[in-house]
Amino acid sequence: MRALLVATIATLIVSVTVHAPTPAAAQAAALKFYESEHYRLGTDIDEQTARDYLQAMEAAWPQMKEFFDGEPKLKKGERLNVYFTATQEGWHEQLKADKVGIPVGAGGYYAPGTKGVYLWKQPTLYTSRQLLLHECMHQFHYLAKCNNVGPKDVWYIEGLVEHLSRHYWDGKTLVLGVVPFCSLENYPQLALELFERKDYDLGAMIDGSRASARPEQWALVRYLVTQGNAKEWRALCKKLDGGQAATNVFKRHFGDAAKLQPKIHEWLKTQHEPFVPIWNEWQGLAADGTLGTAPANYSACRTRDNVTSLAADIVIPAGGQWNGGLLVHFKDTTEYAVFLIDQDGQWVVTRRAKDGWSTPARGNIAEPKPSGRYRLVAERDGAALKLSIDGAEVGKVELPHSPMGVALRNSTLRFEKLEWK
Repeated sequence: MRALLVATIATLIVSVTVHAPTPAAAQAAALKFYESEHYRLGTDIDEQTARDYLQAMEAAWPQMKEFFDGEPKLKKGERLNVYFTATQEGWHEQLKADKVGIPVGAGGYYAPGTKGVYLWKQPTLYTSRQLLLHECMHQFHYLAKCNNVGPKDVWYIEGLVEHLSRHYWDGKTLVLGVVPFCSLENYPQLALELFERKDYDLGAMIDGSRASARPEQWALVRYLVTQGNAKEWRALCKKLDGGQAATNVFKRHFGDAAKLQPKIHEWLKTQHEPFVPIWNEWQGLAADGTLGTAPANYSACRTRDNVTSLAADIVIPAGGQWNGGLLVHFKDTTEYAVFLIDQDGQWVVTRRAKDGWSTPARGNIAEPKPSGRYRLVAERDGAALKLSIDGAEVGKVELPHSPMGVALRNSTLRFEKLEWK
């Protein structure tokens, strides 16, 4: 069982609104229905995002089949139902229409009684897609391996999908089971903080004698999958999926939890999301790439620590105006600086400080590109940063040593081949 699973979906034909909604769905929100090989997605979000999510769901299927060593047995023409609504109210309506109890405090739910997935839009595009994959993984797991009956251990049920649903997605290639490029939740940091508590007790989580949190559930499963013995992991999964409790079988496969705990603690120190979102809407494309969206004003994400250099490719979008580049200094949201270029080849360094805005440097490149990419680099040279575009130095600005990152303004841009040190 591989830790990182990759699938590329080059072409996926999806139909839209070709089936009338079921009577139950008609009572709920006005949903459009999109179908693919394995799924029927009912949603009231925009069509482009719905198609993107459905493609990601299909890209996940072969990877889930490999991870779980099996797949749901569907009848000819049968598809798994997934309902994704734009609002919590719409989610409630759909659950009520299907006579499913509303789970308190949740954003999504797999209902074994209807075999359907129900969820609503989350704060960002990434967290919405991650939750969608999360709930579809519950659906897949229950139907493929558990006879649609949940295993006894919550850490196992949730840890599996918390690990596997963290992903990279570039619109074609889906990579599951990763430490995200950056996310709002930052499970690696939260899990490390839990494991560093003096009274932390991994064994009590495993045997179910205490409630547990999602980050530690994620950490345990990710550790067992990526660092543990694959044969023992499969054997444990078979027993847990079959209805046995971890308190009776875990030690036989992975030893004493008290001895396992310090190993996971040390390992967690190596599991870091490389970038931190400053403003929302950053989606990891790969370990060295991200997609940023700023409907208005600036958006940026930054390195966790101070760096001496940072480089990134900006992929020029087709048509329209755009503006993006590097975050070259960051103290907080009131003190930072950006080095941006736009569609006309105009570049500028803009700095915000407590006393207002300034423009330390600006200029134009001789021949703006209508397509392709620009490579921007900021490299520390004493008290200053040397700035370059496509290998040509364009200026220097004096800025304090700090984290750096990528930034954009009033546009959506892909940043690839990020390097920093």
